[in-house]
Amino acid sequence: MDYKELMEKIKSENGEIPKPLELLGQLDEGQVMRFVSERQAAMSGTMIPPKYKALIAMAAGIALDSPACILNNAKQAKKAGATTEEIVETFTIAKFAKSATAMASSIPALEWLVNNR
Repeated sequence: MDYKELMEKIKSENGEIPKPLELLGQLDEGQVMRFVSERQAAMSGTMIPPKYKALIAMAAGIALDSPACILNNAKQAKKAGATTEEIVETFTIAKFAKSATAMASSIPALEWLVNNR
């Protein structure tokens, strides 16, 4: 499949081409081809159902502050059968996990503050 066919396939499956892929494709089509191939490989396992893979990817997007990943994976989760409630619950879990890492990352500053009151 060439680049143009890939973009048409993505558009027909998702209703649109994700903005990061569209912009990267204008600069380097090969990078888009590799990215899509790597995503397909990552999602090709059969042990985790597609709905949960999309929810996991969405949670990672939340943790990594990637609005495009959050939106695209929320759409994928919905398409794979996730309910709105499951998507919202995933947001809640990811938000908590992110806040927990912020707390853990603060240990050096908190220790310094405790020792320098």
